[in-house]
Amino acid sequence: MFRIIEILGVVAPLAALVLLIVYRRAIPSPSLALGVIGCVLAALNVLIGFVGKRIVWFGSLDGRGLEGVLGWLGTVAALRLGLLIVAVVLLVIAAFHGRSGPAGVLPWVLGAVVPLLVGSLTPLAVGQVEHELLARGVEWLAVMATLFGEAVQFAALGLGILALAIAITTGRRTGSTQQRDSAVLVRDTAHSVWTMYRHRSWGRGRDESRSTPR
Repeated sequence: MFRIIEILGVVAPLAALVLLIVYRRAIPSPSLALGVIGCVLAALNVLIGFVGKRIVWFGSLDGRGLEGVLGWLGTVAALRLGLLIVAVVLLVIAAFHGRSGPAGVLPWVLGAVVPLLVGSLTPLAVGQVEHELLARGVEWLAVMATLFGEAVQFAALGLGILALAIAITTGRRTGSTQQRDSAVLVRDTAHSVWTMYRHRSWGRGRDESRSTPR
């Protein structure tokens, strides 16, 4: 399960950008520009969170004391929140631009709210757990909690951004009858990848059971 979450965190933001590139001819130029900028800002949000936390973990702020560390984390959190808000606003504007009605877009925009909220609130919950574990001297478990929280956060934010990318591209006229709608393409691709992963995991488990001596 942890591996799946990690894969989602890496693949989902990239898939959002790839989706915009694949359907670039069907998207109005303003929507495409706003969408690409939004995806880049969302990626920066994740990168800043990843680097900022590791600066603390590797002791680069040792001379500043606890107040310095908390101030640094607060600055990073504020910067990330600002980037995320701007990215989401740009993506939502891009999704509704050039539409005759919101019927096909609104479900994807609303669907993106849940993973974006989960991704935004995860650091708060993990921070409380991390603080409690460090206070009890269980540093290794605090590190594990941080890594798991980061994986969940990146996956949730990535899924939210991907949902907004689908909102931008779905229902656009591509001019080609052979090209599937972006929502159908993402659904079919996700189903194929999941089926492949299950078959691979099942085959690996079967091989291990055969190699285990009885």
